[in-house]
Amino acid sequence: MPKSMPIQIAVRSWTRAVKRSVGVSVVALASTILPISPTVAHDSNPPHGSLTDVNALPPAPGLIFDVVAGEYIMFDALVERLSGRKYILIGEKHDNPIHHHHQAQLVNALSKSDERERERAVVWEMFTRDQQPSLEDSWQTLPVSELGPAMAWEDRGWPSWHDYAPIAQAARDNGLMMVAGNLPDDLIRPMISNGNDALPDDLAAKLDLPDMPTEILDRFNVEIAEGHCNMLPESMLGGFSAVQFARDASLARAMSDAANIDDIDGAFLIAGAMHVRHSIATPWHLQRYEPDLEARDIAVVSLIEADDPGPDASSVEDYAMRFGAPDDIDFMWFTNDIARGDPCQNLGMGQ
Repeated sequence: MPKSMPIQIAVRSWTRAVKRSVGVSVVALASTILPISPTVAHDSNPPHGSLTDVNALPPAPGLIFDVVAGEYIMFDALVERLSGRKYILIGEKHDNPIHHHHQAQLVNALSKSDERERERAVVWEMFTRDQQPSLEDSWQTLPVSELGPAMAWEDRGWPSWHDYAPIAQAARDNGLMMVAGNLPDDLIRPMISNGNDALPDDLAAKLDLPDMPTEILDRFNVEIAEGHCNMLPESMLGGFSAVQFARDASLARAMSDAANIDDIDGAFLIAGAMHVRHSIATPWHLQRYEPDLEARDIAVVSLIEADDPGPDASSVEDYAMRFGAPDDIDFMWFTNDIARGDPCQNLGMGQ
């Protein structure tokens, strides 16, 4: 999460800290049961009591849950179920390197030349539209390890390029195009103050932003306020929400434009988990830009930190609602969390 631009921090860092409460021991049990049929038959006289349906187990690191099918699946099944999708959005928590490892693993598995059904570009939240020329040049001339520094990655406040480099390596190994999807940094402050009027004419025409639906604005305002420990002045919430809405549109437009380049017919998105939700974020704009898209053309995979062990285990539905709606995510891939301090301690707004 950006650390050197206070306003950027305020806009990007609005995922709430959640309480922890799921047992890690479930991983071993689930890995044993997962190959069994989704509806586990119960022995009428089992030696150790009734066998629990694996799909009723609480989430834990390593498990993948197909929300639509209502079942835990293995990684190979995830790849199979995603293989023909036009757009695959892979949400992350920016500072968790496990998430970037899994993103790279998934991009690689879906892009192997002898197996892939689509030619997808890789669109990044972390690169901005004005960086596209330098991204293309650096992508052609530099090793992956040098790409981040050449693009001022950490100077712009993102976590270590070392953590994200495996995603870029997967793209290079499979000959994928790299696309900068986000709004230019220098538009953020003006947009907070002036809304969409701050957009340059050419970008405004490309994004073609409608009035923000009230239900989206209300959700953004609540999430942004809570994500900033309720320290953000209420008068600023609308501006921050306008930025979020425009960012999601920018990412969607970049995905759609990339999919219309010769020999490319789809796109991955690497972005924070809040940017990939069906009903409110980038997929909402994809449907706006491509009204003929079918529901299965867009797939959302969200990397989610599982709760720590505890007596009151959260359900899959509980995790879904942390993102705002039960159907905002198609596949939940649970991981360990990482040690973090209190995000609200010493929080202050930039000048």
